[in-house]
Amino acid sequence: MSQPTFPLKLPWCNYPKTDNIQAHGLLDLQKELPLVDFESSRKYRSTKYAPLPLKSFDKSQILELTRIIANSFAINEPMNRHVHPSTEIPEGVINAKHHDALGNDSFGGWTTENLMFWFIRLIFITNPSNLIGAIRMNDDIFHHSLVITNDHSKPIGGSLNITLPVKEAEWRQNDPFLEATFLYQNPIIDFIHHHENIAIQALDDKYPYFKKAHQSGKVGYIAMIARSNELPSEHTFELFGSSFENFQKQGYEYMVITGTNQWTGAACEALGAARVYFAPFRNKKRVATENDANQNEPFSSDGYISAKDSGLMIYAVKLIL
Repeated sequence: MSQPTFPLKLPWCNYPKTDNIQAHGLLDLQKELPLVDFESSRKYRSTKYAPLPLKSFDKSQILELTRIIANSFAINEPMNRHVHPSTEIPEGVINAKHHDALGNDSFGGWTTENLMFWFIRLIFITNPSNLIGAIRMNDDIFHHSLVITNDHSKPIGGSLNITLPVKEAEWRQNDPFLEATFLYQNPIIDFIHHHENIAIQALDDKYPYFKKAHQSGKVGYIAMIARSNELPSEHTFELFGSSFENFQKQGYEYMVITGTNQWTGAACEALGAARVYFAPFRNKKRVATENDANQNEPFSSDGYISAKDSGLMIYAVKLIL
């Protein structure tokens, strides 16, 4: 069968709502995790765009990609677009500069977009464990991540991919820029990590081969995937499919993905991934309301972490027999 000139649009993926209590939490796990299905997903793949490895880009291109992903998450990710930064800017970032392998830069505006930029730069692009004054690039993310460019080598979309950690990273201390990003992101990070930890532990307990691969650093994880308006949405799946292929070629045995948007769920299911765990956004309030928040804490209009009556779905799939 020949591939269509334009990739097909991913089908809509239904997620449970807050009142679908029976569909929350750990789902019924299959006897074996399914094998990735590249053949069935071929109709969603792009023949126009071929992702390139992040490690082949220079610093200015990497910073541009970081901005693209940050802006997209601020607008499109259900939690980041609903939760607002604190009203007061931390003193540690005012008139201060941060030095790392990407340069020596001021913090910039106290906006969701800019906070997301620094979150990505500090947590993923550079190594968050390195000490101040010696912050290097994150080798893991550079080894696995992919970028799509336009005809002028300008990044227009990317997938930040890492090895699923065996344990939490040790964050460096006394970094005011890192502390500022956590001040905003902590409720979202805590929500995601709490449920991911439950799901991953369940996978370790259920599947001995998954546990062995996890402990051996052979489980891939898509941390963030996003595009600019210049990359048509129907071609974005190419980043997803290529990420799975890239991990497979590098000898990885499984993938774990957390979807907070149904597009990610549809992409996972197009590749045959199994649903593992679901956590609703609006089953309880997780941040302060705009009226009750103090000057140093993030808030939302209603105290919920998202306005969307949906949640995060965690998926897993086998990459090799």
